[in-house]
Formats: sequence, structure tokens, C-alpha cells
Amino acid sequence: MFSEMFQTTWVYAHIAKLFPLIALVLVVQTALRHDSENLLGWAMPAVLYMLGRDVIFFTGKIPFFLLPLTDVMVPLFIVGPLLYQRKRGALYGYTLGLFLYGLLAVTLFSLSVISYQLFNLLCFVAVLVSLVVLLFVGKTGNPMGGVYILVGTAFIVLFGGHFLSSSSSEVLSFFYAGHYLLLITTLLLYVKQEDNKLISDRDGLADNIDILYNFVLNSTDALHSGGDLNKLLDYVARTITEGTSADGTLILLVDDVEYMVSSRAAYGKIYPFTPLPEGTDVSEDAIRDWLLHLKLPIGQGLIGETAQTGKPLFIPYAQKDGRVVSHSVLPIGSLLVIPLLIEDHIIGVAVCMRGAEASPFLDKDFDRAVLLAGFAAVVINTVYSFQDVSEKSDIDTVASISQDIQRALQPKRLPKLSSCSIGVFSENARGINSDYYDIIPVSRERVYFVIGDIAGKGIQAGLIMVMIRALVHFITSSSKDASTLLSWINRGITGKIDIDHFATLQVVVYNPITGDCEFANAGHRPLLIWKNHMGLVDALEVESVPIGVERNTEYQATHFKLEKNDVLLLYTDGVIEAINPAGKQYGIKSLTTALHKYHDLEGPEIAKKIKEDLRSFMGTARQHDDQTIVAIKAKN
Repeated sequence: MFSEMFQTTWVYAHIAKLFPLIALVLVVQTALRHDSENLLGWAMPAVLYMLGRDVIFFTGKIPFFLLPLTDVMVPLFIVGPLLYQRKRGALYGYTLGLFLYGLLAVTLFSLSVISYQLFNLLCFVAVLVSLVVLLFVGKTGNPMGGVYILVGTAFIVLFGGHFLSSSSSEVLSFFYAGHYLLLITTLLLYVKQEDNKLISDRDGLADNIDILYNFVLNSTDALHSGGDLNKLLDYVARTITEGTSADGTLILLVDDVEYMVSSRAAYGKIYPFTPLPEGTDVSEDAIRDWLLHLKLPIGQGLIGETAQTGKPLFIPYAQKDGRVVSHSVLPIGSLLVIPLLIEDHIIGVAVCMRGAEASPFLDKDFDRAVLLAGFAAVVINTVYSFQDVSEKSDIDTVASISQDIQRALQPKRLPKLSSCSIGVFSENARGINSDYYDIIPVSRERVYFVIGDIAGKGIQAGLIMVMIRALVHFITSSSKDASTLLSWINRGITGKIDIDHFATLQVVVYNPITGDCEFANAGHRPLLIWKNHMGLVDALEVESVPIGVERNTEYQATHFKLEKNDVLLLYTDGVIEAINPAGKQYGIKSLTTALHKYHDLEGPEIAKKIKEDLRSFMGTARQHDDQTIVAIKAKN
């Protein structure tokens, strides 16, 4: 009788555990809504897999000995996404190895070659390997937070689930439902951590926006005061130093004629990082003077390497890096070497330094240095343009500088995607220079298409465009969704820019593998989509306000799928507001007709044909606004 009571309880325990498992599904859904970086992509498949496993086992439709095999396979859902972001080959190898391992274990057990105890041991080894892999990924600098929570979750799913489900002990069966409650707890902890991380990211972005805004003001003053390059470089060095909490920063510019990179400015305390010439005075002042007159061949040493390749270097422990020469007088502890890039053209290098006694640079310092260096490169390049046009009138000078800023922001080469063809045309009107477009491939599954229009004109409008572009690249590097991208930029710059310089902005996040698209809009014109299976053009319009008008605006995202031979068309006001000699506007109707007419062409041809159609319509009429078209044609 006592045994029958335990048996009945065991059955009820197995039924009861289904209820917390259903609750777990709801918790996972909540967690996924917070999971902007897809760290929990494994969770729902794993939970549904466990639910199916338990239902099948309870109904007795499969042999009991197959149950532990499911616990051998669950690690695929957990370790997979972590390895996927580090090295795809490792994921394939681990997946295949675990599958063959589990298949071999079950085969040997079913043929009675090994005992049930040994089979349990083999399953435990699979669990242990998965946990070791998780810990290894966490210890080797994986940028994803919450590894300890994921490790705890893996341990509960694998270790607890297997031994509770396969144990013949009636006492242990009481705890069977409990391990699902522990799963709920770990996922709720993960959600809380992601909320905290989101707040931290927003605060960090706000700091970056403040720095960029001050950069805009000071850069505008420098340009209007005659384009003093030395004054600007001193400010760049100071801004990067303060923004990264470095001890000091050295700015070097590339000399394309001599094929050298030469020191031009420094701020704070700077440290030698290359061998000193024989007989050099080793006092702090003498070393600083030597660094301020430093010239290095491009391609040699740390600085020369970055000046040649354009790749930034992050060296948190300089004394352990054989490429860095540390001196006893001024020992260097940590180093950031950041190129000053205008697309693929390298104009200089910024070197941020901390001494051996200071704490090393962190990832956030490196990210901010890259952000500031990108902005600085455009401003420095603008001063070069200022000097080139200094003999022109003030109006021509401003127009030329604005145009140069805009040209520096445009992608020099369009990314090549096997899933689609991309075509662009962008022509500025004299003295306007307000259009901005960008195509940012972040990963194989994520490409950002961005288009915008800055209100106003002149140098300040151009620098506002630089500021927005810098923020777009900074935020997209962390794979945020389209609505978060717009909301964060808007929250950061509203109140800092003049109301006369608000911006419309439109973002499409495209998955080249699945064709899934996410669309968010900030006061921009409707997105046009040629739906090939329907044979018509659809205008996707989302009512919203521009960037920089209302600080608390939360932009919403719309989702759709890009099927084979569909076409996305992003454009600016200057296209549909173009006027012919009779004073008639081109209009969205003409643009829609052109897309319908040329939809069977590839992306570059579509953009070209629309440009020709627009020019034919305008005739001899003057172009009053910038005109930009981005056409994306899906191939599969």
C-alpha cells in the first residue's frame, strides 16, 4: 500500500510538472521581447522540445531508455548560439560530435553492450562537456552578458532533468517539477539583467551624444574661424582623452607623399611605445618632445600597421604584448590605436594611452574611441576641404565644405549580398547637402538600410548629419532593432540640436537569409515595396514625428517579408518634390509608376532608370533639393 501511494504520487508529479513547464513557455516569451541581441534564441525550441519529451514519455509511446537521449541533445540549443557568434566551424563540429556521441551511446545501450549505469555516465559526460564549453566561451571574452545565468540554466535542464527523469527513486520524483521552477527563476534573472543592461546602454549613449554635440559646436567654431587645423587637432586629442578616460592621446596624420605617419597633436600624459633612439634624454619632457616629432613609415610597427590596414588595435595589457616596447621611465599599461577613416581612406591615427599603474581600457572605452575617431576624421577632412577652397567666396566655401561632408558620409562601395542586388543614385543640390543614406551589414542575418533628410543647410547641418551617422553606426554595432535605433537617437539629440535642424530618418533591418524585414520610420516618406506575387506597389506608411522634435517619442516597428523578385525603394523628398519647367511636381504617383515599370530589372538598373525618368521629367528646371534613391531587389 505504501508503495502504491508513492507510485500514485510519482504519476501526479509527472502531470504537475507540465504546469510549470507551460508557465516557463510564457516566461520565455517575455524574455524574448527583452532579448534585443538574440541571446535566448535557443530557449523556446529547447523548452518546446522538453515539453514534447515529457508528454511522450508520460503517455508511454516510446521506450523508457530513449528518454535520456533527449537530454544529450538539449545542449545543442544552448551552446549552439554562443559558439555561432564566435566561430561557425566550432558550432558544426560540436553539433555533429554531440549527435554522433548520443547516437553511439543509445545504440550500445539498446544492444546491451553497456549497462544502464554506464549509459547514465555517458549522458553525464555530455552534460559536463556542454558546461565546460559554456564556461570557456564566457572566459575567452565573449561579449554577451549573463553567461553565468545561461550556465545555470543549462545545468538545470541537462543535469537536473536527466537524473530526475531517469531515476528509479520515488523520492527524487517529488523534485521533478521543481527543476522547471528553477528554470523560470533563471530566465527571470536574465530578463532583469537585460533591463539593467538596457539602462546602462542608454546612459552610455547619452554620454556619447553629449560628447559628439560638444564636438559639433567646437568643430563649427573652428571651421568658421578659418579652418585652423592645429587648433582642431588639439581639441580632437583632448576630446578623445576625456571621452575614454585615457591618461593622454597622440594624434598622427598620414603623409601620402612621403608615405609616413607624423605626430601633429597630443593631450595629457603620453607614453613611449616604440624603441627610443640611442642617446635620447629619458626625462619625461624630453620623451614627450620626441613623441610630438615622431615620424613612422606606414606599414611598420603598431602605428604604421594601423595606418596601412585601417584596423583598430585594442591592447588592454601592453606590457604583455610583444609589439609594444615599454620603458622604465614612463611604462605604458594599456593602448588603443584607432584609425581616422573616411570610408577606405586613412587620414591619420589616434593613440590613446594609460600608464602601467592605471586600470586597463575596457570595451566601452574602445567603442567610444572608435566613435569619436570616426567623427574626428570627417571634421579633419572638412578642414582640408576648407583650405582647398579658401580663396573662394564665403558662400561658395560653405557650399563646398557642406558638399564635402556629405560626400565623406556616403558609402564608397555598396555591399555585395547574394540574396539581393542594390542600386543607388544620390545627387545634391548646390548649397543644400541634406540627404544621408547608409547600408550597414552587421552580420549574415542583419543588414541595415538607412535613409534620412536633415532640415536646414550649411556646415552645422552637415555636422548634425555626421553626428547622426556616428550614432547610427554605434547603435547598429550592437544589433539593436529598428525602433530602438530611432528612439535612442531621438532621445539623445532632442534639445541639443536646433529645431531648424530636425531630421527625418527611415530604417529597414533586412535578414538576407530569411527575407524578414523590420521597418521603423521617423517622419520620413512612405517606403515603397513592389510585391511581385501581387503585381503591385505597396506604400508602407507609419505616422511618426521626425528626429529631434519630441524627446519622449517611442518609434514603433512594422514587420514584413521580402519575397523573391520583390523590390524595396527608399527615397528622399527631393525626388518626389522635383519640379518641371511648368511647375508640376514629380510626385509619389510618378515614382510608383516608374517602380512598376522597371521592377523586373536588377537594383542598380532600377535606380538608373528612375534617375533617367526623373531627369526627363525635370528637363531644364533647376534642382532645388538633394535627390536620393536606394533600390533593393530580392533574388531569393
